[in-house]
Amino acid sequence: MKLHFDHALVTQLLAHAEAAKEHTPTFDQLYEPTFLKDGKETQSPSYDDIDLTKVPAGLMLVGDNGIYLMSNGKPALKDPERTGNLIAYAFEADPQKQPDDWWHVKQAAFGGDDGAEFLAAKAIRNALEATKGGRFWLDVSPTRISSPYLAPPRRKPALASKK
Repeated sequence: MKLHFDHALVTQLLAHAEAAKEHTPTFDQLYEPTFLKDGKETQSPSYDDIDLTKVPAGLMLVGDNGIYLMSNGKPALKDPERTGNLIAYAFEADPQKQPDDWWHVKQAAFGGDDGAEFLAAKAIRNALEATKGGRFWLDVSPTRISSPYLAPPRRKPALASKK
């Protein structure tokens, strides 16, 4: 399902993540050995076992009360108008704007469980470039997330020289 987000707000969230020196891991990232603090070896890591400087910058796609994007940068980017973190709701799954439909969209796109998926900064930057002048979008299903990107320019074939 294609989900649309405010382009300027996603750009702001990405800028925050990329400027941060530390990043909050998703639950899945807790189990990435490369993010553990030096000397830590554990089968059941906690947030205290993670070196937050090793977690890469990016956004989290969150499915719970709606579907939204948020920066993984620490400290968190606070919303100047509300309590909590600044987030970009998918227009289709915003409980405030779609009070009758957001839950069905969340179920169809994200699945029944709540959670967060990490989206790398480079993928978000490419998708922002590809959707410049319009709404940023992601194609989301319970098993897959894809984003638009611009194909690299084609190189002109070299002309064969005649002898």
